[in-house]
Amino acid sequence: MYHAITRAKVRSLWRRIGAGDYLAAVETAAPDVRFRFVGDTPVSAELTGRDAFEDWFRALFARFPGLRLTLRDVVVRGWPWRTTVVVRLDVEATLADGTAYRNEAVQWLTLRWGRMTADEVFEDTKALDEACRRQAAAS
Repeated sequence: MYHAITRAKVRSLWRRIGAGDYLAAVETAAPDVRFRFVGDTPVSAELTGRDAFEDWFRALFARFPGLRLTLRDVVVRGWPWRTTVVVRLDVEATLADGTAYRNEAVQWLTLRWGRMTADEVFEDTKALDEACRRQAAAS
């Protein structure tokens, strides 16, 4: 039952984030959340703390206005004191030059009593880096 409730909450959260409400994710983060966006791109990061996490999200949505993140699948395991959640996402945006950006991402989360304590995101960095370059060139 706990896993079903957690899956439903994650789905609800991603509907909000997918609609541009990234503060919904920030609100679930522990004050000392550890966040890592893997790769060597302008949006790659390794940071700690809710404020830094919020700043990263703000910069991401500023870089890609109209960014759409769509949940494809959620896997939950563990118990309330240490829950692992794995999410598959579709990533889409229309770049400033009018071209479409499409990608996939996997997110690996650790929750403790409903608070996100760790968040790692894995996305096709080659496609992401090219989209970042196109955005920068159009500015």
